[in-house]
Amino acid sequence: MHILITGASSGIGLITAEALLEAGHQVTVAARRYDRFANLQSMYGPEFLLAVKADLRVDTELDNLFHEAKSTFGPIDVLINNAGVSRGPGWHQDGRAMDVLQLNLMAAVRLSQLVLPDMLERKQGHIINIGSVAGHVPVSTLYSASKFGLRGFSLALRRELLGSGVHVSLVSPGFVETDMTSKRKVPKIPPGKVAELILRLLKRPKAEVIIPAYYKILIALERIFPGFGDFLVRRRQMLETS
Repeated sequence: MHILITGASSGIGLITAEALLEAGHQVTVAARRYDRFANLQSMYGPEFLLAVKADLRVDTELDNLFHEAKSTFGPIDVLINNAGVSRGPGWHQDGRAMDVLQLNLMAAVRLSQLVLPDMLERKQGHIINIGSVAGHVPVSTLYSASKFGLRGFSLALRRELLGSGVHVSLVSPGFVETDMTSKRKVPKIPPGKVAELILRLLKRPKAEVIIPAYYKILIALERIFPGFGDFLVRRRQMLETS
């Protein structure tokens, strides 16, 4: 299969790309840190790997990525929208804050829009979006906004495409060991666990998978007792200022 994966220069994206190549798939990887792909290029060569330097916040670069991938390996069988970024508190004073929505949500929507015509014509394909538990439990203003949006897009698109032969899956991890979470003192899972899940979804698509599964408890508590989440946030704020 020809698989396009974004945000593939580190973490979940890089490990997933390695696993897909090891399984014999043709893979197009995209990221701004193009130098990270040198080892993969030397190991697998141009017959299996296309590495594209792309700023996914820019529509023309999204279009170029899609057309370069298709012209190299043919129609895309699987799109994995993995690229993501976060911003901390004070987003309203951050000139780059809108990058979160552009990269986490709009890039995924645009790439899905680009790959769908071929998938629908061939009556097969799979779009896998990497969301977050933050798409269920609001924890960071713009990051959660982007992940809530991606979750809504994924689940609605899946229903829209029922019976078409095209699958849509959403992976919602908790904290994963990546550059983005390196300073957070919370339990984390290795990105390889998420990569393993993605490979399983290729064989058996599901609407949404939450990993680790124990986050389902947190999500249920948030829905039933939203005030408990407020209490935890206030308690953390008190501890940070004391």
